[in-house]
Amino acid sequence: MEHGPRRHRDSREPRLRLSRPLRSAIVASALAILLPVSAAGITETLEIAVNGTVRTVRLHVPADAQDAAPLPAVVAFHGSAWNGIAMEQATGFSDLAERERFLAVYPDGTGPADVRSWNAGACCSFALERDVDDVAFVDELLDRLIAAYSVDPARIYATGFSNGGMFAYRLAIERPERFAAIAVVAGAMFPSQRTPGVPVPVLHIHGTSDAVVPYRGGWGSLSLLSGKTEPSLSAVDAVALWIANNGCDAGSSVARSERNARIETVASCEDDTEVVLITLLEGTHDWPVIERDPSDFLVTEDALDLYAGLAGTTDADIPWELFEIGLDATTAIWEFFERHVRR
Repeated sequence: MEHGPRRHRDSREPRLRLSRPLRSAIVASALAILLPVSAAGITETLEIAVNGTVRTVRLHVPADAQDAAPLPAVVAFHGSAWNGIAMEQATGFSDLAERERFLAVYPDGTGPADVRSWNAGACCSFALERDVDDVAFVDELLDRLIAAYSVDPARIYATGFSNGGMFAYRLAIERPERFAAIAVVAGAMFPSQRTPGVPVPVLHIHGTSDAVVPYRGGWGSLSLLSGKTEPSLSAVDAVALWIANNGCDAGSSVARSERNARIETVASCEDDTEVVLITLLEGTHDWPVIERDPSDFLVTEDALDLYAGLAGTTDADIPWELFEIGLDATTAIWEFFERHVRR
């Protein structure tokens, strides 16, 4: 999972934690002004009317898309209190879309600007309270992408963060025929949900220190604000449901580690599907990127001199990767999606 440029955060740089719901409205407004548009491709806004409501979608089309064969599409659902712009900025899928040639699609949920959400069935906020038919909206969106942008129907993928991840699970359950694979980051399933009986490749990424959507399941720290109607299942239990749904041989599970990430893959499944769980030890409620220098000592001049001396080189040649933590979730998700085409 280390191919190509990695999304990376240096702890010596200021950190913007978009996942804090009380800050997200301010962040989204600022990003609407500051977010750069790729010079190579085109970023535009679609409007889709569903059940009398006009819905908006941010879409990044890579350069020369009209001259290529039908392209894959990654539909990325933001978390509660975010919007499509915030999701684009947090994930960097548009930059990756330019290099890998796919459409990056960022739909907006419904509700006031500071509480936009998706109706995931047992969560969250405005969309759940108003019983918004987000599944119908996604059906219209996919039809538009296929007709207007020559998207390959067999290579449409859904991913989401937090409430958006919960909604990606709902789509895998209710529309398995429309998605070649899904990837969930810091999301959850709920006890009342039942898998579809149709194999769907699933990737789940979750931090063990996530207090908002707990790795071990439960209500979470924002349960009242989110309006959840059920406690969430643990990440392990959610993945187990898909292992059973996909007819996988659970005994074929293979585990490996990268930095503080434990990656467990079950690939012996029906229709060449697979189920992957990436557990980030001490990971919190964020879209994961790779971070450097978790220790305060490593950013001191003494540390620089020590490691430069040991290596016998300049500061620029110090093997900082030895001190990295985290995961390039965006790249990991795309590499997972690339392995799957809907039959």
